[in-house]
Order: sequence, then C-alpha cells, then structure tokens
Amino acid sequence: MRLDLTAANLQRLQCALASAKTTSGSTHNFYLYPARFSPEIARTAIELFSRPGDWILDPFMGGGTAVIEALALGRSVIGVDINALAHFVASVRTRPLSLRDEEAIQAWAARAPIFGRSGSSGSPPRVANLPASIALFLSRALHAVEELRLPRRRAFARMVLLRLGQWALDCRDRVAPSRQRVASKLPELTDEMLAGLREFVGLCESAGVPKAEISSRRLLLCRGSAGLHQHSRLGALVGRPRLVFTSPPYPRVHVLYHRWQVRGRKETPAPYWIASVHDGKPARHYTGGSRTPTGERSYFSMITDVFSSVREILATDGLVVQLVGFADVKSQLPRYLAAMTIAGFETLQPVGAEALQLWRRVPNRKWYAKVKGAVDASQEVLLFHRPRR
Repeated sequence: MRLDLTAANLQRLQCALASAKTTSGSTHNFYLYPARFSPEIARTAIELFSRPGDWILDPFMGGGTAVIEALALGRSVIGVDINALAHFVASVRTRPLSLRDEEAIQAWAARAPIFGRSGSSGSPPRVANLPASIALFLSRALHAVEELRLPRRRAFARMVLLRLGQWALDCRDRVAPSRQRVASKLPELTDEMLAGLREFVGLCESAGVPKAEISSRRLLLCRGSAGLHQHSRLGALVGRPRLVFTSPPYPRVHVLYHRWQVRGRKETPAPYWIASVHDGKPARHYTGGSRTPTGERSYFSMITDVFSSVREILATDGLVVQLVGFADVKSQLPRYLAAMTIAGFETLQPVGAEALQLWRRVPNRKWYAKVKGAVDASQEVLLFHRPRR
C-alpha cells in the first residue's frame, strides 16, 4: 500500500533523518541512553502524523525521547519499556519541579566539596568495575540524597548523579577524574539540568499543556509491551492512540541497555545502583533475544506479540512509524515485515519525489560499525504500517 506524502513533508522527513545534530536541548541530554535517536526525527513524525491532543504510543520508549517530544508538541503519550532504568529516566525527564524543589536540589549539590574531600569517612561500595574514587564520591552523594524530603527531589538528584557518572566514565578519558574534579562538576550539571527541565516545561506550556497537567498527560509503564492491551490503566484513556512512534531493539545488534562500559571496556551495573532500581536480567532480556539463531527467532516472536497487542490499542485509522536497524538487512528486514503482517498490519511504502524507503546513516555510532566500516547496523530505516482492515 502507498503512503502518499507531499513533496514538502517528504523533504522534512529526509532532512530529519539526515540530521547529524547531537541529542541536546530540553531534557534530552539528562542521560545518554544507548541507541537513542535524534529528537528531530521524533518531532517531525509526531508533527506530520498526529494532531495536538492526540495520544501517542511508544512501546519501546527507552530514555523517553519520543515522550518528551510528544508532550512538548501538546500531545498526550503512553510510554512503555521493560527496563526499569529506562522508566526511571523517562519519568524524571518529564516531571516538573517547583522553585522550592530546585532550591533544595541546588543546596544538595552545593555540598559536593564534602563528598569529594579526601580523608572523609566511608569506604567505596562494591560495584563491579566502578573506579574506587568515583564509587566513593557517588556513595557519599547518594547518602545525602536520602535527606531530600520529597521523592521527586531525590529522583532528580539521582538523575544528576547518573549523568555525572556517565561523564566521569566517558570512554574518551584514559584516567577517571579525581574526586575533587567530580565534585566541581556536580553543581554545574545540576544547574544545567534544572535549566533544561525549565525549558521543557516552557515548551509544553507554549503547546497548550500547563505545567500542572504535564504529569497527567503521560502514562509511563515499566513492563513489556506484549499484552499491553490488557493493562487496566489503558481503559481510562479518552480515545485511542492515533500514532505509534518508536524504535525497537535491533535484531542481533550488540547494544548494552543495562550496563555502562568503563572507558569502553569493562561493564558495570552502576546505573541501577545510582537510580535505585532493580536489575537482575541478562542482556537478551532487554533486546528481545540473544545474537544466536535461537535468539533471533525469539526476537521476531517478541515483535509479533508486541504489535499484536498494539493493534488492539491503536485507532482504526492509526499509523505506526518506527525507526529500525538490522545486523543483516537482506535477511532480517523481510522477517521484520512478515512479523508485522502476522501482527495485523500492512506495510505502507512512502511515495514521493525521491525514495520508496527512507534510510538513515547513523552518525557517531559506537558499535562495531565504527571499527568495521559501513556495516548494516550503522544504518536505520523508517518503516510505516497501518492496521489491516
């Protein structure tokens, strides 16, 4: 089936896919979630294929890029992810704070020199492969987080520490920064992130969503999306989602959703410790299957199950737009389209002046593509589906 696009809309999609802009602005840089996509792509798709007030669904929300953009464009949004860390990140990125909240968090961050002082009491916790100096600083800062009175303040402070930890363990640095250097970075990141949250709230208000209504305009669920249509909270929605915009895990492509890599090598579960959320699953739990043939079969079975459930939720005239990558495009793309057909969808071919399919070369991808060159995993395709009638 055809998806007719005006020349102007096709050009907007192509420009968004070609953009090499880094993920920034609003609350997008709170946490560098693995395999994140450009907000520009989500923004363009949501603007083109939905209207203000519509419900948007992202069944693989990750760190919440589409959730942020949907709210900032005056839509309501359902975000779902099986990863407790993803749910935590997306929740904090879209939860407004009061002026008193900000002042309390800034006062906590101002104590950073105490956290970084050599000779202070306390010993580093046992977090695998986390440098001792970083672990000790974070442990002291987390202890002080518990003194913040409200859960939303504690959650935001933990988010700041997540970003701080990513900065400290950046693979470009050969040596972890000193506790004193980390201490000087904490208040700086706190102010930057509070400013980003205020920017996000301002965008929502400009789109007609008052600050007091932002949290009620998003439903964020920590669970798998298979069987989502049976979830009790969906029955309270006013209207069905008209657009699904998502980027599911990529089959047999190596991505660590549940670990940090310390300077690009050893893995650490530190983000779950910092966020105070549970992590007890292997990598395949978060990717839909391992990189074995058996894991690949599990992956496509998961895709069928998820979108069969999405089919039950989506409006009859709804649209599914998804950005997907593959380890082997030739063999896996047909299997992906077949899984969508089994789930009750028909593929739409975007027709316009230049392209039948919209591909994106992913800039700065840190997977094997960076070493091996232009492998299939270094590109993504934008797929369109609608419920089969």
